Amino acid sequence: MKNRTILLIDGENIGHNRADDIERLARRLGSVTKRRVYHLRNDPATRPWAEKSREGRYTDIPLDGTPEKDKIDRKIQEDARHFMRSPKYDRVCIVSSDGGYCCLSEETAAEEKLCFIGERKAPQRLRRAGLCFMELG
Repeated sequence: MKNRTILLIDGENIGHNRADDIERLARRLGSVTKRRVYHLRNDPATRPWAEKSREGRYTDIPLDGTPEKDKIDRKIQEDARHFMRSPKYDRVCIVSSDGGYCCLSEETAAEEKLCFIGERKAPQRLRRAGLCFMELG
């Protein structure tokens, strides 16, 4: 059976123009059964992700309120913990180049479900976190 994978995309960190590359890499992990994009509701920089969500391929997860440090990261981490406990998913893939997710990898290592997709700028500690790191081309 192919691994059932959920993508949790940090829309603040990875641009919507990388969607096709993300999909290509994610297919290496297995069958992508759910795609969630996290962003600030009124942030013009992430609005294209919200528009992409309206196409139906991605689930839009807009966060309200004012921008604050790691707001989106905390929500993605909370959801990742939930999905890692779920028998519905064999892989939880966070799409970001933000080193702030390394602590989640250490915390959930026993689950053996967490993977990352990110850009060249991703720090080495994120590249070594989780089961794998795949670099967007």
